[in-house]
Amino acid sequence: MTIKRKLGMGVASAALGLSLIGGGTWAAFNDTATINNHFASGTLNLEVGKTDNSKPINFDLSNMKPGDSVQRIFKLNNAGSIAIKEVLLNTTANNFVDGTLTSTQAEYLSQFVVDFMQVDSENPAPTFEPRAKVTLNPANPITLADLVDGSYVAKVKPEYLGAGNKINLAPLTVAAGREGYRGIPVVPTDSDNVFIQITFKNDPTKDNNNEYVQNKYQGDKIDFFFNLEATQWDGVHVDTPNANGAVNNEVQGSADGTTMPTPITKGTGTVNNAVTEVTPGK
Repeated sequence: MTIKRKLGMGVASAALGLSLIGGGTWAAFNDTATINNHFASGTLNLEVGKTDNSKPINFDLSNMKPGDSVQRIFKLNNAGSIAIKEVLLNTTANNFVDGTLTSTQAEYLSQFVVDFMQVDSENPAPTFEPRAKVTLNPANPITLADLVDGSYVAKVKPEYLGAGNKINLAPLTVAAGREGYRGIPVVPTDSDNVFIQITFKNDPTKDNNNEYVQNKYQGDKIDFFFNLEATQWDGVHVDTPNANGAVNNEVQGSADGTTMPTPITKGTGTVNNAVTEVTPGK
């Protein structure tokens, strides 16, 4: 190859290199945009309080004898911003003290029959009627022992069994036309009254010494607790066409695995409390 041709190729290569460098300097324009987002969580807040005409809501009594019964009515309020689906009951006990004769904690707890009833909260005190019983069969009552050891399931009406087979004090079964009052919604305003009666069994059975078999429970005492757990509905699906606003979590009949409410309620400054049942994700 001649020197002339070598120089020519070098010049060509240099020119190509300058062309590439020059091409990069043309990308001097650009633009940016930001999508501003904001998430705010709601609150799930169960408040347990007295009814209008009731005294204490707890059971704290001594000097009891067989045949005594104690009634309490308390109110379940939704003090949060998210509808409560269920109010699940878990009963625990401790600090058992055996009295004058030998007995066990389980035996002592089995002496107390518990009647749970859902009360019509729209009916004023002191009537509180009608009352819907939780117990399936009065001839097969629930005892404190059943509640503590979990053996009550077969004794409870199915509609009052919630997640984990726990007793649900805010049942999802309601009268036709009142679906919006399942559980404890925020909108419409609602509360559930719960009636509980605990009765010390009166067993006339005697042993071979003509002594009442319940004598062994004299002087016994125990602490027990009704632990309440409020749960939420399933997550609501907010689809692309839905406007911005608050997710419709205040109402009952919210997402339950098969239905979905209108997901946005406050985009126009008004609250849409209607529930539209649609297939989730559609």
